[in-house]
Amino acid sequence: MLSLLAQGGLGGQEMGGLLALIMPISFAAMFLRRPAGPVRKLISAGALAPETARRSRAVGIPREDVLRPHRRLGVVVRLDDGRWYVDPRRDRQVRTIILLLVIGLALALGFVVWLAWPAFSGGVPS
Repeated sequence: MLSLLAQGGLGGQEMGGLLALIMPISFAAMFLRRPAGPVRKLISAGALAPETARRSRAVGIPREDVLRPHRRLGVVVRLDDGRWYVDPRRDRQVRTIILLLVIGLALALGFVVWLAWPAFSGGVPS
């Protein structure tokens, strides 16, 4: 497999950079497609406002501590009576920020691969 890559047998020089961009973006798309487990359960239960907030055990979340990271980000809110709800606007903001960070990292990685590809493929930089 490595010899095929070194010889450019899997698409040549152009495909190396393209592959370096596509892989992280596809992982990001899979990751961002659906909310994390406990957030998804609250959304499915319709807990999207203080009026429709639900208790964590009622929606299948056995321990409230799994909601802590989401609470720190402001995605979920705990009411004084122990009920939880999802702030859809904040959830969308956090997902957008994560997506932009992953795309930025993928572009940076693709740029580095594009710059370094001639050194690893035996070609002469132009």
